[in-house]
Amino acid sequence: MFKGSSPYNSKDFKAAAETIRTYSGERLAALFEAPVVSGGSKASDSIEADRPTFDRLAAELGAYASVLSVAADRNPDVLGPDMRMKGGDATMGGPLAKRKAAAPDPMSMPAEHAFHTMLQVCTSCHAKFRVKSE
Repeated sequence: MFKGSSPYNSKDFKAAAETIRTYSGERLAALFEAPVVSGGSKASDSIEADRPTFDRLAAELGAYASVLSVAADRNPDVLGPDMRMKGGDATMGGPLAKRKAAAPDPMSMPAEHAFHTMLQVCTSCHAKFRVKSE
């Protein structure tokens, strides 16, 4: 919807955000309790070795999904300009980047920025905690 490849529909937007929010955080972390490695799973045993980072990423996923859900409620008819990223929004680095200051409050960012940051969380988590394919 942010790319304009499909029309904005606040109900679909909210439903997708709520699905991610519901299955993130503690619920997601619980799916990867020890032993992490099992048949057919692409989860790496590095989850157990760095549980705090995995749990933080799972929580961040839910926080960014919450931003999207709230944005859908606030914008029932159109993907408004307040949902769009502004210049300088994407300068904080990815979820695993070293930070000089605390990460910004997700609720203070536009929905588009929260969406892209949520995708970075997914990518970072998979890069760090998924078995590498050959």
